[in-house]
Amino acid sequence: MFGRRGGSSKPKWKVEYDYTVYKVYDWNKNLAGYFFPRYDAAQPERDKGQVDGTDVNRVNEELIIENLNKMHRVVKGGNIMLPMIKLDLLDKSDGLNLNHAINSIQQNLKRMVRWEEWLKQNHIEFKIIGSTVYTAREDRNMLSIVLGIDSDFTLGEKEICVELSPLLNRLHEDGML
Repeated sequence: MFGRRGGSSKPKWKVEYDYTVYKVYDWNKNLAGYFFPRYDAAQPERDKGQVDGTDVNRVNEELIIENLNKMHRVVKGGNIMLPMIKLDLLDKSDGLNLNHAINSIQQNLKRMVRWEEWLKQNHIEFKIIGSTVYTAREDRNMLSIVLGIDSDFTLGEKEICVELSPLLNRLHEDGML
């Protein structure tokens, strides 16, 4: 995933809707990231309270989100979560050689600086309004970056794929994915 460069043809991305989230796959069917639309930008007022111990807000929110996606509604903005660095330092029961640890930290620092530079150069073109780094849930050695995007998105697998492809292509071409 990291640093791969393709040939002259553009990679083909695939997007699948999975319970409020869009999963983004690369041309080899590898999970490349997640897209989280800002549903609140399209949601009407919600009912408040509980019915029979069920949180009406949560139930209504789930139904509203399902309907927004089925109707291919437009939402304002969203967040895309992508892999950023692989630490390869944590949870090592045998310990680490000091040189290995130093090299790993130095390489990851260089990659993080590349991300910072990439964002400075490309945030306007791709309407990236912010970024945040998280530890990946599935892998404590992986840090993910979440990019806030201030664009209109039409909901739907094909539509989201079309909107995200220029960003994903640039990230891939620049060796960030």
